[in-house]
Parts: sequence; C-alpha cells; structure tokens
Amino acid sequence: MDFRQLFKLRLVVAALGETQRLGWWNSGVLTSTGEFLFQQGFPRSSPFAQTRAGFRVAQLACDEALGIQPSPGGAITCHLFRLTPQLEDAYENERNRWLDAPQEWADCFQAAWALSTEQWPQALVELAELDSEALDWARNQTPQTAKALRLDAPFEINQGHIERLAAAFVCGQPGQLVVPYLQVPG
Repeated sequence: MDFRQLFKLRLVVAALGETQRLGWWNSGVLTSTGEFLFQQGFPRSSPFAQTRAGFRVAQLACDEALGIQPSPGGAITCHLFRLTPQLEDAYENERNRWLDAPQEWADCFQAAWALSTEQWPQALVELAELDSEALDWARNQTPQTAKALRLDAPFEINQGHIERLAAAFVCGQPGQLVVPYLQVPG
C-alpha cells in the first residue's frame, strides 16, 4: 500500500471539500489561515496537526452522508477517510515517521493550502499522483439521487481501490457531497 499517495489523495479531497471551495464539509482548516492558526499551537508539527484535523472533519462528513454506525463483527463500510482498522493503523505508523522530516512535505502542504475549485479534479492527478485511468473511470460513474456511490466489495483493499475511492468524489457537485464507499466483510 502506498501510504504517501493515500495521504496526498486525502489532502486534495479534504482541502477541496472545505466550505470556501466545494462546500462538502463545514471547515476551513486546510488553508493558509488554518496554517497560521495551527502554527501558533503546534509549531513543530503544525502541517500534520492541521491535516489530521482536516481529515477528521472530512471523515465525519462522509460518515454522516453514509449513515455509518460501526457494529462489532459486522461488515465494515470504508471510504477514503475511513479504511479498515488494520490499514488505518499501518497508515498512522507510516505517518508518524514523516513527523521527523516535515520539510519533505512542505511543497505538498503549500500546494494544498493554495488549491482552488478550478483545479478540481485535476489536482488529484497533479498533486496526489492519481492514475488518470481512475479519474476516467470515475467520470463514467453516474450516482443517482443518493449521496453515496457504491463500489464493488473486495475482500482486501488495494491501491486501485484507494484511487477509485478518491477519484469518485468527482461525481459530486459544489455543495453536494457524493461519498464513494465499499463494504469489507468484518
């Protein structure tokens, strides 16, 4: 699993989903103003604290749109901001290693804070290195009146699934969130 790409995909979708951009969730954390505020409280790790907050807002909005209420032993509903517990643990372990080298991520963070609505969805390809085939696939999807787009349920999530979970956000419109998801047996 390419956790660096997962982080970048989450970063682009979370930043562009904020209130002043596509308006999918009520947040302004992943902006230059958010950067200034987080630097005051987290001088050493501000961009990572900032993204953690932004990703949490996106996760809650996606959970709400899907009506997710986890139940022990049942199927797990996964979306870009909520993967299986095993994948989330592995992702967090990797992300914690990046805290020691924030300069490696500086350009990525600055590009994300400066994103504009006009850059959607091309920012997924340019900033998050999304395979253009995943974007082409997503553009051919047509969510009906429901908020969520359902993907086929795999038994093990792979990088292709992650890319489709990110790419399928293109089915949404400004102010109208469409959350791609998949079910993984518990």
